[in-house]
Amino acid sequence: MKKALFVFLTFVVSMNYAQEIQSYDLNLNINVKEKRITVDGDIGIEFSGKDSVEFILWKNSSIKEISMSGKPLKYTFDTVSSSPVMYIPNGRRLTIIKSPENINDTSVHFSYECDMKDLNGWANSFSDEWIELNFYCAWFPIGSNGWNSTSKINVSIDSNFAVSGSGKVSRNKGGWEMVQPWGSFDNVIIASSSLKSKILDEGNIYIRTDYSVLSSQDADSVLTECRYIINLFKNYFGGKDSSYLKFILAPFDGGGYSRKNFVCLRTKKFDLHTRTGIAHETAHFWWTGANTSTWEDWLNEAFAEYSMLIYVRERIGIYEFNKKIGEYKDITKNLPPVWGINRNNNDAYSVLYEKGALILFEFENRIGKEPFMHFLKKVVENKITTTVKLLELIEKEFSKETKQWLEDQLKTA
Repeated sequence: MKKALFVFLTFVVSMNYAQEIQSYDLNLNINVKEKRITVDGDIGIEFSGKDSVEFILWKNSSIKEISMSGKPLKYTFDTVSSSPVMYIPNGRRLTIIKSPENINDTSVHFSYECDMKDLNGWANSFSDEWIELNFYCAWFPIGSNGWNSTSKINVSIDSNFAVSGSGKVSRNKGGWEMVQPWGSFDNVIIASSSLKSKILDEGNIYIRTDYSVLSSQDADSVLTECRYIINLFKNYFGGKDSSYLKFILAPFDGGGYSRKNFVCLRTKKFDLHTRTGIAHETAHFWWTGANTSTWEDWLNEAFAEYSMLIYVRERIGIYEFNKKIGEYKDITKNLPPVWGINRNNNDAYSVLYEKGALILFEFENRIGKEPFMHFLKKVVENKITTTVKLLELIEKEFSKETKQWLEDQLKTA
């Protein structure tokens, strides 16, 4: 990656199936020494009348069993073809054939092992210091319509390791349990022998940060900044169900990702990079839902990026805000338009994040701060996930001329 990217990815891809993954109930054993995981458990699936379903699974998986009601199911696991999902380069297509006699069943049992020795790529790790497993490596079977599934993961691992993740984590007799009672598309598992935690519990909000290399003072600063950012965005964008929030600080440089009630940021100290990263990723609690595989992703990323700049202006100061605006103008000179850019284009990041944020900056200057903040709240309230709907809202709230202005900005190189 060309720079420290703050990435929010939802799984919106076009695969040829439409089942809904309802729940995961899995047992995960992590063998740190052998760099191997063993998974055994059940996945609740709504088949919607289909006789076959497809998943993405880690390429180096050895499948022991896939069954329904105790009877084996036929399946194919294509480890030769490339991944059908750009965000999971080392995932492979797993197709399961449902037997006619199981027409009313919804629970599929999986048992498999994954060799993680060559785990690589952004946001994944399997070392003696830090284990990070998630959607990007497909350690669990991922389906295209599984972004609203609940989960319970029982994790066993070496006794000197502590476990965290994208859900609520607690100790149990066998090791650790992670529960996500809210709908999500990811099951992030974090484990480290040096994992530490800080908690801010004010009754109406619970914020937890888990980290390994930060100082205790820096971790306290993270909690303070998280609380400020959440309250700022609630004020500007409207209330969110965010009484439970977790921020993982992975001991690496650059980037981050956001999930429901959860942020993982890669940083080794509390600095401006960390503060802006937290702000961008937290903003995705509000800016989400647009298709991440197309240029419509600007509705996720540009809005989150400009939310981060609003935080900079409010919290850090106008000097730093103007400095960043100037940097963005330099970066985005001669870049393609936002409208229609291919998500795989080398310029897509700067176009969708920084150029998109500059357009929002100009929009705020055009209509004024107070109307702009009211507009942002309206975008959230109306759950806008396409640019067409956004433009319709602008015409309704402002004028046809304002709508045309924004459309022209999005289509201008």
